[in-house]
Amino acid sequence: MLKRFTEIKDPIISTLALTNASLPSLSPEEWNISREILDIIKPFEEVTTEVSAEKFVTASKVILMTRGLQRIVARYQRNPSSFDPVKKLVDALMSEMTKRFGRVEHIEKLADATCLDPRFKKQAFVNHQAAEETVKRIIAAAAAINPAQSEEDTSDPGATASAGAMFWEDFDERVASLRPSATSSKTSDAMMEMRAYLAEPLLPRTSDPLSWWRRCSPVYKSLSEVTKKRLCIVATSENDLQGHLVDVIIWIKDLRIL
Repeated sequence: MLKRFTEIKDPIISTLALTNASLPSLSPEEWNISREILDIIKPFEEVTTEVSAEKFVTASKVILMTRGLQRIVARYQRNPSSFDPVKKLVDALMSEMTKRFGRVEHIEKLADATCLDPRFKKQAFVNHQAAEETVKRIIAAAAAINPAQSEEDTSDPGATASAGAMFWEDFDERVASLRPSATSSKTSDAMMEMRAYLAEPLLPRTSDPLSWWRRCSPVYKSLSEVTKKRLCIVATSENDLQGHLVDVIIWIKDLRIL
């Protein structure tokens, strides 16, 4: 509404002057305030459109979008407007975003989706601790999903006759202590996959992360299984995210009708 009013400012002024000159109208200063407010809330409208998409991966973008909004508002705080209403709006926006988005990087599903998006990975995180916790959590999930690999049967048929002989006990006990457990092996495999995945160059921001995972899933077998449960999340589709994100979206939409 405010955007449309500003776009047709001259016709509105002319029409009011011709039809009912006694009606109160906006002063030049108020029109300038309107234009500045539009510039400030435009990024919020863009985020609302992006996060409400139904056909695209959006959960992995939430952390980046919220941090981007915070930086934009911080820039307006560093270069304040000459109008008090605009200053108050900027301060209110920063206060609300700090309250609502302060720990957004610690929301597990958002953090996991972001890290598993080959366009963003750990580079999307401002909080180093949150990034490391996310990596550890994904590794644990990958290790739990990864089925135990059956060992190849390389036994010597000629040795089976004495396989259970007592004189092998000492050697078998010492060798058994050197073999990693199945759990340890799966965790190591998951860590190696994660290390290799993070070493891959980032995809361009406009690329399709799901296509990349379809192509690379044979290489990252464990991580791809975790990705199927995380990266496909649409930001407003998960019940435990709705209370947080939908509230934010409604709040942003309210700003557009100020």
